[in-house]
Amino acid sequence: MAGHSNNLCYILLFCASLVSADDKLNPLEQTKTVPVTQGNINSNAVALFERLFQLKRSEQKDAVQRIAEVKSIEKQRKLLELVITKIMEVLTHSRIKLESSGYLPESDFPQDESLRDALSSMIENTAFMGDLVLFLPDATKAFLKNNEWNTIFKWSLSICQQSVFLSTATKKMLHLVAQELNLVERESNYFNPYAEANRKKPDPLPENVEKKKVRKKISKGPSLSGSRLKNEL
Repeated sequence: MAGHSNNLCYILLFCASLVSADDKLNPLEQTKTVPVTQGNINSNAVALFERLFQLKRSEQKDAVQRIAEVKSIEKQRKLLELVITKIMEVLTHSRIKLESSGYLPESDFPQDESLRDALSSMIENTAFMGDLVLFLPDATKAFLKNNEWNTIFKWSLSICQQSVFLSTATKKMLHLVAQELNLVERESNYFNPYAEANRKKPDPLPENVEKKKVRKKISKGPSLSGSRLKNEL
């Protein structure tokens, strides 16, 4: 029991590290052999963001898998609540920063460091929440019944989808999230195998097999004969 609790604590700490804004983007790290100009500072910042973002995405997918492997429904729910609460705190903080600055999603990557950090944190946590929606849809969507959380996630999802520097693969994933949440019309071939309603259930026995079982001749009287017992099994 203690080992299981320690594992949950590890998962929580691991997830908490993924939603924090600790990774600082410094575009000058990439300018050692390139003359520094306004243009290449921004392009280097985008390149660094993309590199860090891909690393973060790999860690996030690992975290989602760890959460999905928690056997206890109640412990999984509590873990999700803690993780999603932290995600929403980061998204809210990022929204305040971005909106107060007048940042537009169609804009280039920000040159201001604090604004860049807010945007990076928003994108990372939107993607993390998107993974939870897709791979743990029933459990995660229950938390989005919270109107405040639902509003902030819709906002961040919309900003990310309008971004001019996110990859096609990331935008495709976010489009799947929007479909899962019915924020856009689902495409005819949309199917989420992780949704409870779509999980394969055992096929019912054919009616004639059930009748045969009912009509099977029942032997009169008990018997401990080894061959008889084997036949009945």
